[in-house]
Amino acid sequence: MPADGLQPDRTFVVTMRTWFDQTDGLGILHHSHYVLLMERAQKAMFVALMGKDTLDPAVAPDVYVVVRDLELHYLAPIRPECDVKLVLSVRKVRAAGLTVDFEFRSADFAVLHAKASRTACRMDGSTHQPAPWSDEFRAKHEALVR
Repeated sequence: MPADGLQPDRTFVVTMRTWFDQTDGLGILHHSHYVLLMERAQKAMFVALMGKDTLDPAVAPDVYVVVRDLELHYLAPIRPECDVKLVLSVRKVRAAGLTVDFEFRSADFAVLHAKASRTACRMDGSTHQPAPWSDEFRAKHEALVR
């Protein structure tokens, strides 16, 4: 099984742990926690690719984003406590937009629990209007488009 990080197929794998306090009344992972796992995985990919572990837009302006679109399809329940593998694939890079696809898989990759897609729009920290990605961000993410 692949280790976390960038893979030869240009995907990015992150292992996340789920906990008992994230369950709903049925004892499965509450739907809202899938989005939280996506955000954490996206940040892990940003840190790995860009080498900056910050949410300060003065240091890393490419982290100043809003989510424009989010799609999430639940396929098989996750019963915490367990490790979940998130597989991230860059689908599209635009001037100020980035679309990443997510797969939520069991620790052995055998079960596909959910599929998702998230489009973020980079914003200017001063004007709060869409702004282009940095050249470095764009180059690193375009290299991962599958």
